[in-house]
Amino acid sequence: MYYESISKAMLENCMKVVVRKTNQSRNLSIGMFVNHGSKDETIHNNGISHFIEHMAFSHENMNVAAKQMVGDLLDNGARYEAYTGKEMTRCCITSQTSYSKDIIKALSNIVKFRDIPEERIKHERAIILQEADTYFASSKVKTELSERTLWGERSLGLFVIGNQENISRFTKEDIESRFQKYYTPSNTLMVIQGNVDPDEIINNIATEFDFWRNNKVSNPLPMLEVSPSVTGIGNSNRVNLTISFVGPSFRSRKKYAMAILSDILGDGLKSRLFLELREKRELVYSIYSYSLSYGLGGYLAIDLNCQKEKLDECFNVVMEIVKDIQGKGVTSEELERARASRITSTLQIPNDSVRHLNTTGRYALYNKDFFVDNEVFELMSITEEDVREIANEMCDESNMALSAVGTNSESLISLL
Repeated sequence: MYYESISKAMLENCMKVVVRKTNQSRNLSIGMFVNHGSKDETIHNNGISHFIEHMAFSHENMNVAAKQMVGDLLDNGARYEAYTGKEMTRCCITSQTSYSKDIIKALSNIVKFRDIPEERIKHERAIILQEADTYFASSKVKTELSERTLWGERSLGLFVIGNQENISRFTKEDIESRFQKYYTPSNTLMVIQGNVDPDEIINNIATEFDFWRNNKVSNPLPMLEVSPSVTGIGNSNRVNLTISFVGPSFRSRKKYAMAILSDILGDGLKSRLFLELREKRELVYSIYSYSLSYGLGGYLAIDLNCQKEKLDECFNVVMEIVKDIQGKGVTSEELERARASRITSTLQIPNDSVRHLNTTGRYALYNKDFFVDNEVFELMSITEEDVREIANEMCDESNMALSAVGTNSESLISLL
């Protein structure tokens, strides 16, 4: 007996297709995932992946046929999403199952991206510059600032949105040539999730994308050999501090131990950081931790907001808690609570069709299959010693980056 199944195919043009048949689903989600993001950029063209997403996947910028097809789907209740990340760009459409052929045809027309009008580039440039202003003035900047501090101005350390100077000078030729280079069948993955016949929908995709010829593509080699550093920006009476430790990549099984450690430290009302810094010492209002794993690398981050004069005390308490876990380990109660929370979150993924699709696509880009029960198995296999071991392996000053909004780098250096 089995609970989940995935069908895979490689089309003649080398585009990969993954179909997850979900009998209980009454909607259909189809996503196109392209192995192209800010990891493939340099400081000189940082932001071009995001600019391409705006030009290729924004409804108003599509060619006439694609615009009509996507518009018709939206009129009939479809949900449309486009997104650029560090490691990929995706375009996803969720609708009723009866619209499967329309979705596939629309996506096939979207990739017929060429000869974009200059006025559309000018218009979208203004929108992206507005987005950049909003982005750097919001809390969104915290995560990417911590990643910049971990990996420097390269690969995973580059901001997805890019810098405003680059955004202002990207040309029509820059955008179109970059699209032609990276948006190829062999660099693209199609993920379909719903109550569909795998063979039928794979054949439909093969027919609609038959025009798309493959070009040789070679993504740049990753460059992550940068030592973690310290970055502080702004000046305020309150500081948002992020303490980050370099950790295992997505491909490592140690990512599960890192996730459990993160939850024990700062996930929820019973986490060590919350109980000590907020409830006992009243030093902060907000404190939490999280872990992220990319294909190229991963990290654990502790995020807190405190008064500037309390920054030293907060940092020292955090490090004391980390060192306590390194020395004494965690309790069985902490492990069980964190594991149960992770499992609950994992079991919820299939209930959200878009999240499920994106998770399946992300795993597939790493040449892995996402199955809920496999994730539960991996979490159940984590022991107290695994958590203590990953804490000792990761949480060292030589492996630590500090970033903050509300104070300068010099004040952060003084914490060390």
